[in-house]
Amino acid sequence: MKHKFVLAFALLTSRAEPAFGSQTACMFSTDEVPQYYEVEFIGYSDTEPMIVFRSELDSGKGFTLHPENYTLRYLSQKARAVGLKFDNPEDSTMPPSFTLAGVDGRATLKIGPSVIEGDLRCDF
Repeated sequence: MKHKFVLAFALLTSRAEPAFGSQTACMFSTDEVPQYYEVEFIGYSDTEPMIVFRSELDSGKGFTLHPENYTLRYLSQKARAVGLKFDNPEDSTMPPSFTLAGVDGRATLKIGPSVIEGDLRCDF
């Protein structure tokens, strides 16, 4: 009986692990209350990362941006720099349109009339 329990536990915990790993290249975040925003760039280089947007608008739930809806002008881990423009195609289930730009680890997120300053970390 003990052997079956150990085997079942091992199977369950192994399923909790992702099948493949991902690497955070850079992450923009601000902890301004009540405005919480986070943009994560996931990938193994500065080109074609997966981009995940989180905010208090969606209770922190991550939303993966589709490449057809954004333009990544530049992303440099070394320079801690980013230039991103996301256009919402009038879909209420997606984040609002925004731009994110910055260098040297500081960036500005613009959503409508709001301008939010934050950190761009690329030391993962």
